[in-house]
Amino acid sequence: MSVKPDAGAPVLDALFAPRWAGGWTFARLLFGVAALELHKDRFFHVRDALAHPEVVFNAGPAHVVDHVAVGAAGAWGLWGLGLVGIGALLYGGRWARPGLWSWFVAYALLVAALGLNVRVPERFIVWATLALSVGPIGQRGLLSAYASPFGRYLLLVVYGSLYLSTGVMKALEEDAWWDGSALAYALLDRWHGEGALAAWLSGQRALCAFGSAYTIVFEVAFVFLVGLRRLSLPILLMGVGMHVGIDVLLEVGPLGVMAMALYPVLLDPGVGQRLWTHARPGLGRFASWLERQ
Repeated sequence: MSVKPDAGAPVLDALFAPRWAGGWTFARLLFGVAALELHKDRFFHVRDALAHPEVVFNAGPAHVVDHVAVGAAGAWGLWGLGLVGIGALLYGGRWARPGLWSWFVAYALLVAALGLNVRVPERFIVWATLALSVGPIGQRGLLSAYASPFGRYLLLVVYGSLYLSTGVMKALEEDAWWDGSALAYALLDRWHGEGALAAWLSGQRALCAFGSAYTIVFEVAFVFLVGLRRLSLPILLMGVGMHVGIDVLLEVGPLGVMAMALYPVLLDPGVGQRLWTHARPGLGRFASWLERQ
C-alpha cells in the first residue's frame, strides 16, 4: 500500500530547518548580566522585609508569607543560591540550564516568601526562562553552529504578543498617548519620573508627542516586521531606542534590560551571522573567547 506524501512537509521542513545559533550565545551572556543586575538588589529587600517579625507584606490572593516562614538566614540562602545559578548560567556549557533554573526557582521563592510585588518583569522572566530552556544554551561553540529555531519562534510569540497588546491598547483606548500627555504625566510621576531630564522633557509637548507616537508605532509594527529578513534589524534597533529611552527617563525596573538581552535571538539568524562575520576580525581575543562560550 502506498502512502500519500504530506503536502505540507516541505513547508514544515523549511520552517524548522536548523538556523545559525550564535544569537543564543549573546542572549545567554546578556541575560545573565541582566539577571545579576536584578538579583543583587534583592539582597537589601531581605533586610527590609524581615526588619520586624510583626511586619507582614501581602500581595495577591495567595498570602504566601502568612503560611511560609522564611527567616533572614533562609532568605539570604535563597539569594545566595540564585547568585550561584547566575554564575553557572554565565559559565555556560552543561551548567547553563541548571544555573538558569536555580536562579529562577530561588528568585521566585524569594519574591513569594518576602511578599514582594509580582510586576511585569517577573512575569516576563517566566517566559524568558522557558524560551532559554528550549534553546541550545547548554552547547558551546554556537557562533559556528546551527540549531532548531523553535526557541526563537517561542520568543517571537512572547515578544509579539507583549508589544502588540500594549501598543493596540495605547492606540485604541488611551487617547492621551496620541498627544503625548500620558508620557508627560509619567515623566513627572513621583514613583516613575527619573531626574531633571525627565522633568524638563515633560514640558516639551512636541517631544512627548513624538516619543508617544514612536512607542505606539514600534509596539504595533514589531510583530509584522521582525520576521522579515531585511527589516528584522531596523525594528530591533527601534526597540533598543525605545527601551533605552524608557530606562533613562523612567524608573520602571529591569524589564527593558532583560527584554533587550534576548534581542540577539529575535534577530534574523542570517542577518546575525553576517554581522558576526563582519565584526569578528576587529574583536581579536574577545571574539575567540566568545567562540568558546
